[in-house]
Amino acid sequence: MKNIVETAIDAENFTTLVKAVQAAGLVDTLSGPGPFTVFAPTDAAFSKLPSGVLDSVLKDKEELTKILTYHVASGKYT
Repeated sequence: MKNIVETAIDAENFTTLVKAVQAAGLVDTLSGPGPFTVFAPTDAAFSKLPSGVLDSVLKDKEELTKILTYHVASGKYT
Protein backbone atom coordinates (compact mmCIF):
# COMPACT_ATOMS: atom_id res chain seq x y z
CA MET A 1 0.00 0.00 0.00
CA LYS A 2 1.30 3.47 -0.89
CA ASN A 3 1.71 6.19 1.69
CA ILE A 4 0.24 9.67 1.31
CA VAL A 5 3.35 11.18 -0.27
CA GLU A 6 3.65 8.39 -2.85
CA THR A 7 -0.05 8.69 -3.65
CA ALA A 8 0.26 12.46 -4.15
CA ILE A 9 3.25 12.03 -6.44
CA ASP A 10 1.48 9.39 -8.54
CA ALA A 11 -1.68 11.49 -8.86
CA GLU A 12 0.24 14.17 -10.78
CA ASN A 13 -2.12 17.01 -9.81
CA PHE A 14 -0.52 17.55 -6.41
CA THR A 15 2.97 18.62 -7.54
CA THR A 16 2.78 21.91 -5.62
CA LEU A 17 1.65 20.13 -2.47
CA VAL A 18 4.51 17.63 -2.78
CA LYS A 19 6.96 20.50 -3.25
CA ALA A 20 5.55 22.17 -0.11
CA VAL A 21 5.71 18.95 1.93
CA GLN A 22 9.34 18.52 0.87
CA ALA A 23 10.18 22.16 1.70
CA ALA A 24 8.62 21.77 5.16
CA GLY A 25 10.52 18.56 5.83
CA LEU A 26 7.33 16.56 6.35
CA VAL A 27 7.99 13.73 3.88
CA ASP A 28 9.18 11.29 6.57
CA THR A 29 6.29 12.17 8.88
CA LEU A 30 3.64 11.66 6.20
CA SER A 31 5.38 8.54 4.92
CA GLY A 32 5.29 6.99 8.38
CA PRO A 33 2.64 4.84 9.95
CA GLY A 34 -0.74 6.45 9.96
CA PRO A 35 -3.40 6.47 9.25
CA PHE A 36 -3.53 10.09 8.17
CA THR A 37 -6.11 11.99 6.21
CA VAL A 38 -4.83 14.94 4.20
CA PHE A 39 -7.20 17.59 2.96
CA ALA A 40 -4.99 18.16 -0.06
CA PRO A 41 -5.30 21.17 -2.33
CA THR A 42 -4.63 20.44 -5.98
CA ASP A 43 -2.29 22.38 -8.24
CA ALA A 44 -5.37 24.21 -9.57
CA ALA A 45 -6.20 25.41 -6.05
CA PHE A 46 -2.66 26.63 -5.48
CA SER A 47 -2.76 28.51 -8.79
CA LYS A 48 -5.56 30.70 -7.41
CA LEU A 49 -3.35 32.17 -4.71
CA PRO A 50 -2.35 35.80 -5.27
CA SER A 51 0.97 36.27 -7.00
CA GLY A 52 3.95 35.83 -4.70
CA VAL A 53 2.07 34.24 -1.79
CA LEU A 54 3.14 30.68 -2.51
CA ASP A 55 6.80 31.62 -3.05
CA SER A 56 6.78 33.58 0.19
CA VAL A 57 5.28 30.75 2.24
CA LEU A 58 7.61 28.15 0.70
CA LYS A 59 10.54 30.19 2.01
CA ASP A 60 9.14 30.33 5.57
CA LYS A 61 9.48 26.77 6.87
CA GLU A 62 7.75 27.50 10.19
CA GLU A 63 4.68 29.08 8.58
CA LEU A 64 4.60 26.44 5.83
CA THR A 65 4.67 23.66 8.41
CA LYS A 66 1.80 25.25 10.35
CA ILE A 67 -0.29 25.57 7.20
CA LEU A 68 0.40 22.02 6.02
CA THR A 69 -0.20 20.35 9.37
CA TYR A 70 -3.52 22.20 9.61
CA HIS A 71 -4.55 20.13 6.56
CA VAL A 72 -3.65 16.77 8.16
CA ALA A 73 -5.90 14.80 10.48
CA SER A 74 -4.79 11.78 12.43
CA GLY A 75 -7.01 8.87 11.45
CA LYS A 76 -8.89 7.76 8.36
CA TYR A 77 -11.75 9.97 7.19
CA THR A 78 -13.80 9.47 4.04
